[in-house]
Amino acid sequence: MKLDFYYFSYQCPLNDNMIQLLDDYREKIDIHLYDISNNGSMAAKMNIFFPTLIVLDEERRYYSPLTKAFLEQVARGIYPEELPFLLEISKVTVTETIEPLKIENVEVACGCCGNKTESNCIRKREFLRKLKQDVYGFIHKDMNGNLIGGVEYLPAECIPYNVSHDKDTAFITCVYMSDSNYDYKSAPLKALEQHLKKEYKKIIVISDEVGVFPNGNLNFFIDNGYQDEGIIFTDPKYCRLHLLSKLL
Repeated sequence: MKLDFYYFSYQCPLNDNMIQLLDDYREKIDIHLYDISNNGSMAAKMNIFFPTLIVLDEERRYYSPLTKAFLEQVARGIYPEELPFLLEISKVTVTETIEPLKIENVEVACGCCGNKTESNCIRKREFLRKLKQDVYGFIHKDMNGNLIGGVEYLPAECIPYNVSHDKDTAFITCVYMSDSNYDYKSAPLKALEQHLKKEYKKIIVISDEVGVFPNGNLNFFIDNGYQDEGIIFTDPKYCRLHLLSKLL
């Protein structure tokens, strides 16, 4: 079976984990890696709007982080099943400690999806350092210093996806973490918006309609004042992605 792995460098630190895992299966699976960082035409052709996309036999698309269990099925010629990550998002907003995400504390953000390693933190830090920004987003921590939420952005002109690349537009790359009891994402999102007002006129983001991964769900952004610009891509088996925007 052929597996194509498309990735936006190490914008997501889990890309490092997944690439290392793929190396263990090269003798069992026909694996091809494509870094789309500087390949907007490929991103547009493949309708890629998030830092990772897995495609099996040039047909079946998968969005969740790769696992050994997934690759074991692929090695046996089985197409794994993938269900959307659906979670009721609480509207009870909580604000504890909000901090800017910088090179110096990037390891905190590397734990947003679990599987934080020394290697993927280094890769994430190297990726961000090349962009030469002072702030890359905002993280939300509880009283014990544990990560409970966050949001990251990049200038839209640096994004390989098929979206507006205006210099006065910022693109939200990732919003985390979702919870059914409390809303930990709105506070860092508002902090980011206040920060971006200094340099940008507009923020754009892509969100799934009902799932919370990739970014979502749609109502979370609408409740935070974002305008739904319409559907940008539909995968009948997993997601219906919307482009949203907000003027600063």
